[in-house]
Amino acid sequence: MRRLKILFFWIFVNKNNVSFKELLQFLTKQKINTIAKKHIKAIHLNEEYEVSFKAFSHKLFWPKNFTVNRLDQVVAETFDPNDWHFYQKDKTKIEKGEILLDIGTAEGLFPLIVIDECNHIYMVEPSTTFNKCLNKTFSNHLEKVTIFNTAIGNEDGMITFNEDSLDGMVSENNSDDCVQMSIHKVDTLFKNGEKITYLKADIEGFEAEMLKGAEQTIKRNKPKIAITTYHTQNDPNEIISLIKGFVPEYNYYVKGIYEKTPKPVMIHFWI
Repeated sequence: MRRLKILFFWIFVNKNNVSFKELLQFLTKQKINTIAKKHIKAIHLNEEYEVSFKAFSHKLFWPKNFTVNRLDQVVAETFDPNDWHFYQKDKTKIEKGEILLDIGTAEGLFPLIVIDECNHIYMVEPSTTFNKCLNKTFSNHLEKVTIFNTAIGNEDGMITFNEDSLDGMVSENNSDDCVQMSIHKVDTLFKNGEKITYLKADIEGFEAEMLKGAEQTIKRNKPKIAITTYHTQNDPNEIISLIKGFVPEYNYYVKGIYEKTPKPVMIHFWI
């Protein structure tokens, strides 16, 4: 059903820079778990799932209270350059010496695969569950990483956060799964003018709010940007308008089709 919906959107609504060849690749692509198996070497369960990969020696730690099958989607998106959720398209590749700001780091697979290329990586992840694993994953790279255990938005203060959600959702209720969590602007975290060259963001529909709180950081650094735009709350045109409003010289490229709406999956920005 998902593939039929995307075919319908491609024919009748918006192609979002998906060529006919790319559409065919998507419609005939292997299942997520099959793609993931090509990249995962082994998974062992101790205090957390310990995941090793075929392409490099660094190990990833995944929370044992989250189903390991969900990792398959993350692996496919991160390793498969044909995936519409792939961050490193032609104009937004991680290059040697990059300083990455990864907002919505979650399990940390994306920064892990580029750790050797980057001079430094700033990771922002509100979930304490994922933070525990991030500290294990990057224990051998402490000089190259800074991990912020906070939510990101257009304000500094406190919010209610669903700690039990794999998607890391801000919540409007106070159930047993929710905790009080700090929220900060990117501009507050980088108020001393720290340099970044690449901004990656996937924060479940709060991307526009994050951008509003990152205006000065983006204006100052003009980083490459790879940002998700398919979530329900997102308006891709608003995101383009915000970033182009900060730095009019930005070029941008939309990519992919979301199955629930014809929104692009990602937008890539570069100077």
